[in-house]
Amino acid sequence: MPTLTKSTVTPLYALAGAGDLAVEKLREVSADATVRIAALKDQPKTVQTELSKVQTELAKAQAELTKRFESLAAEAKTVPAQLKELPGIVQANLTTVQANLTTVLGQAEETYDELAGRGKDLVTRIRSQKATEDLEAQAKSTVSKAKATRTTARKATESATRSAKSTVTSARKTAKSASKAATDAAAKVGD
Repeated sequence: MPTLTKSTVTPLYALAGAGDLAVEKLREVSADATVRIAALKDQPKTVQTELSKVQTELAKAQAELTKRFESLAAEAKTVPAQLKELPGIVQANLTTVQANLTTVLGQAEETYDELAGRGKDLVTRIRSQKATEDLEAQAKSTVSKAKATRTTARKATESATRSAKSTVTSARKTAKSASKAATDAAAKVGD
């Protein structure tokens, strides 16, 4: 089995940790949704009232979005003039962007390390479970039995080969003796 180093195992741990985190969050959302649905299940009027509120809020949001779109359309007309200023703005903000990028990369590395740690804990927990240990012992036993079977088969083949060679040799000797006896007998009969 190849030796696993930290650099080869850490991404696997991070992947396991990310999967474990995703399952945890899905369980939380599912539980929350179940509680909310159960609370609303016996209250049809409350549901209707809530739906009406949501429809009103959606209408307001749509009106606000329409206003924002109109405002953006008006601002879009000024974009060509602003484009001329863009190189200067970009140059001025380059240092800020680089600092923010460094911060984001640091946070990503920190998150990666946290997920790797979580994955390592998960793998360690799974490895130490009785079922995993039993499976590993069963696999070792199966491998051992397969090796023993292979050895037994090899020895049986070797023994059968020796026996067949011995039988062939014995048959040749017997045939040679019979041929000689037949020749001797024929010579005596002719006398």
